Amino acid sequence: MKKAEIIVDLQFGSTGKGAIAGFLAVSGDYDTVITANRPNAGHTFIDHAGNKMVTKILPNGIVGPTVKHALIGPGAIFSKDQLLKELAMFDSFGYGDINIFIHEAAVLLHDGHKAEESGHGHIGSTQQGAMAAAVDKMMRKPDISNPLCKGVDFGDERIMVVTPQAYHQLIYRSRSILIEGAQGYSLGIDAGFWPYCTSRNCTVNQFLSDTAVPHTYLRKVIGVARTHPIRVAGTSGPGYSDQRETSWKELGVPAEYTTVTKRERRVFTFSHDQIIEAIQANQPDEIFLNFCNYIGNEKTERLVDAIERHCSAHVGKGYVRYEGWGAAIGDIEDVNLN
Repeated sequence: MKKAEIIVDLQFGSTGKGAIAGFLAVSGDYDTVITANRPNAGHTFIDHAGNKMVTKILPNGIVGPTVKHALIGPGAIFSKDQLLKELAMFDSFGYGDINIFIHEAAVLLHDGHKAEESGHGHIGSTQQGAMAAAVDKMMRKPDISNPLCKGVDFGDERIMVVTPQAYHQLIYRSRSILIEGAQGYSLGIDAGFWPYCTSRNCTVNQFLSDTAVPHTYLRKVIGVARTHPIRVAGTSGPGYSDQRETSWKELGVPAEYTTVTKRERRVFTFSHDQIIEAIQANQPDEIFLNFCNYIGNEKTERLVDAIERHCSAHVGKGYVRYEGWGAAIGDIEDVNLN
């Protein structure tokens, strides 16, 4: 049964995945939302009431009125305190009536993991401990360090750690699923920017694996891009050969800051090489183009035409369905309805 839709970033991250996830969940009919996030990325969604929800772990899709279950996949890495903090945040905005199921193979982050990454600032790392925690899991030395969530009590009856069998049953019984990918395609460890990259790939295939959703369930890929791609501050690596680094002053818009580290983002011109490569790797059916306000209506129309030509040439399908200008639900328009 084709019942899963996945959101994937087509650039370097911070394109608005949290915004489109909330938008789709509010306007859609999903009963299950899934993530496998790690602490080096944050997603932001602002609802109709102006409530701002920033998450590192939980899916922004929790805000959907039909959503009953939130799943955290085996590829996730997170801290107990952060999970409880996010659940309390959703409670405060009236979205806490939901059950959270955590795959027992997800990794629980601790202070030692963050300390291990303290010397990685030379590659623009957020130094949140994700890589060190992933290595702990791969080392398979439970007598020294057992990083898995198996057996952990989170102290909230809504949060349940489940076996692989129970997790797969939840997916099997789900009617409609929204999967929220993290970071961006070009940050993937195999995407060509090593060592200025993250510790895993950021593709549809990777996220299906990290959330343990069978590929046969996939019915739609929603790619997310922005008119001016960004990279995190510092020595975070180069861009593509057909783009140049610009500045917020040159663009004439307020500077953006990273969700996790609160540092000013680097900003670049749009790269067609990047979007073609990401389209080839992820095969999107629909695209959300965000921050159209940075370039205006006429340039947006030309960019949409170019992106759709790339989709036609390299996927045989795919079009820009959503346009946006920020993180709020009111900042997104479904242009397919026009």
